[in-house]
Amino acid sequence: MTSHLVFSIDLNRCINCKTCEMACNDFYGLMGMHRRNVMTIETDVDEPPLHISISCNHCMNPVCVYICPENNFQVREDGIVVHNPSRCKGCQRCVEACPFDALKLNPKTNRVDKCNFCVDRIEEGLRPVCVENCITSALSIMRVSSDEITSNNFQDADVPIVAYTRPSINILKKQKGHIFLREG
Repeated sequence: MTSHLVFSIDLNRCINCKTCEMACNDFYGLMGMHRRNVMTIETDVDEPPLHISISCNHCMNPVCVYICPENNFQVREDGIVVHNPSRCKGCQRCVEACPFDALKLNPKTNRVDKCNFCVDRIEEGLRPVCVENCITSALSIMRVSSDEITSNNFQDADVPIVAYTRPSINILKKQKGHIFLREG
């Protein structure tokens, strides 16, 4: 059974501070684009909005891999979807096809860019920059079996996500009336 690295997002903890966005942009020197975005989703009138930090979901059936005419995307054994920006011609087929709006055209390079799960840091035993800098521990990473990813029911998280690409993401459902901050 294959084991995958996935982002885990705790909807109880995200406070829309966007530190994850800023940390990623700073670390990778990104200007005019984000690899990670914090979205606000309006819920019932009596409930506060949800905040969810989203990047590439490193899908189990990633449409970007199949649609790229340059064979620019690869799925690693650990489930991380990597790309080679030097091979990108900027056609943006992957940008248009991704249901999560995770791929962006970098205005500086005129090539597509996306979250790479900080693979260099992972290989050094470190966490991704967004996870490392999340002030409420809303973001984390976990290793799960491919069967666990397949059985994850995204509708239970009350977040409108399309599941046909089988995104490798764990969403912890919002609990009513609770907010938890980082320990320490």
